[in-house]
Amino acid sequence: MKTKRGFGLRGKAATLSAALLLFFVAPLRAYDALQRPTELQFWNPAKAENGYTFFGVGGTTYLINMEGRVVHTWPVGNNPHLLDNGNVLDAATNDPSGFGGFKEVDWSGRVVWQYTDQRTTYHPHHDFTRIYNAKLGAYTTLYIANRDFTAAECIAAGANPALVPVSGAQLDAIVEVDLSGNVVWEWCFFDHLVQDFNAAKPNYVGVGKTIANYPGRLNLNLTGHPLKGDWLHCNSLDYNSKLDQIVVNSVQGEFYVIDHGSTFVAGNPAASITNAASSAGDFLYRFGDPARYAQGSTPAVLADWTQSTAGHKQLGGAHDVQWIGPGLTGEGHFLIFN
Repeated sequence: MKTKRGFGLRGKAATLSAALLLFFVAPLRAYDALQRPTELQFWNPAKAENGYTFFGVGGTTYLINMEGRVVHTWPVGNNPHLLDNGNVLDAATNDPSGFGGFKEVDWSGRVVWQYTDQRTTYHPHHDFTRIYNAKLGAYTTLYIANRDFTAAECIAAGANPALVPVSGAQLDAIVEVDLSGNVVWEWCFFDHLVQDFNAAKPNYVGVGKTIANYPGRLNLNLTGHPLKGDWLHCNSLDYNSKLDQIVVNSVQGEFYVIDHGSTFVAGNPAASITNAASSAGDFLYRFGDPARYAQGSTPAVLADWTQSTAGHKQLGGAHDVQWIGPGLTGEGHFLIFN
């Protein structure tokens, strides 16, 4: 009898414990998510790649080791990039949609370089990278910038006037600036447009041809996605020094590879910009949504089909495109957040 009563007591205790566990599950999870101390949570030395983690938050950049210990901090932390020389290159402000320029700080946090794009029709945003330009024999900075175009300029390029905002539109450009603050190369989507709306314009598809004949160019009159401010919303770019090529990603689900090497002319920015605007600057490769160049089925789920995930579209809400570096699994392939 004692054994039975004991068993029964343990059974009631177990039931009570289970009830208490269910009662406290939600608060414990909320605590874990919002109040748990910042520290190393887990580390498997046998499987984790040994190294350091570099990130910025709240105006401070941190370098931590595998034990989660802070090795160093810098007094910047918007979108920091750790450079080969140990300095940190960061956006000037913490608004990714438009930050004007950049600042570079050394190990001690001292500003050693800064740059602001003074042109009123250019708006740096989201991503940038420091590269070594072998043709120039110097380091330069590549960055994405929204470039303003008037309604008249858009219509002159073959846009449907009924769909062009009175205020005009913005198309992304990729700008390269040297350490003296000079623009030495520039590429813009506006120079690589094609359209089948107005046969009188130079970028018309031509007799017997369609948008499908021009995978290297961007359709100016995308179905369901008329021109507007921040039309493509490019949010990341990367540079391949071996190929001398640039990849840039649009959040709507497509990324593009362009040729920097064959269009850059050392010591001649004007010629470089002209080359980049020519057919030599057309896309070498694109991936994500073949319907954009009429070689795949067009999504019909949403009015703005660039936001849909139907059809042959492969990417959506894409961020952080990059080439996988030498010595890593997948070397030379693209890695992108989908």
